[in-house]
Amino acid sequence: MKNIMVAGLALLALGVAGPAVAADLPVKAPALPPVVDLWSGGYIGGNVGYSWGNWDNSTIGGFLVGGTFTSAVSPDVKGWVAGGQVGLNRVYGRWLFGLELDGQATGQDADLNGSFSVVIGQFRTTITQGNHWEMPGFGTLRGRVGAIVWDSWLLYVTGGLAVGRFEFSQTQTATISTLGGTPIASATVFNQDAVTRAGGVVGVGVEKAIDAHWRVKAEYLYLDFGSRTFLAGTGLDDRIRLRDNIARFGFNYRF
Repeated sequence: MKNIMVAGLALLALGVAGPAVAADLPVKAPALPPVVDLWSGGYIGGNVGYSWGNWDNSTIGGFLVGGTFTSAVSPDVKGWVAGGQVGLNRVYGRWLFGLELDGQATGQDADLNGSFSVVIGQFRTTITQGNHWEMPGFGTLRGRVGAIVWDSWLLYVTGGLAVGRFEFSQTQTATISTLGGTPIASATVFNQDAVTRAGGVVGVGVEKAIDAHWRVKAEYLYLDFGSRTFLAGTGLDDRIRLRDNIARFGFNYRF
């Protein structure tokens, strides 16, 4: 009987002390869930957008706008832009480092035309002039550095090399007619020039991962190709500053 009582008291003591002892034991913190990397790897995609730029003209020459000759004409080129891109990303913590190559076609152009007439005796001489500038396409090779926010959003800056194609043409027509409007003689001179030129590009963008593969983005780029003289040495020289703004939306598919 005595042994039974001793055993009971021992069990009771263990029951009281057990929770206290357990409370004093260190508790291991639960492991944090790993950061999901939705960005590392290669990708391919497409984009569409709009481009615009004021090509400052520093020509000391003659352009016919409306009915007035002016020493310089600065065209406001603008139009659609569309293309594709490929790239590679690497993520380190919350930072992304990448490289992207893209090629674009554009409908970016500008036209400035004019004419004037001179009457001498019974004859009228009319001179017309048409000026056409365009940027039919460009490509860029850019680095990207960005911060990943909430795992699925990327805010980034970008910059690198740009290569663009630029074209200029000018048509001048002189027509001699009677005051009654009957044409007597006419002559047309057509000149054109084109160049592929390298420059620089910088920009900013935001990209959203929809799932493990698909993402959408919005991006702004500024391109500067310096100045170039078209039709140099012809007397119709056109020296303009080639720069451009691109706003575009796109998608990427991650491999």
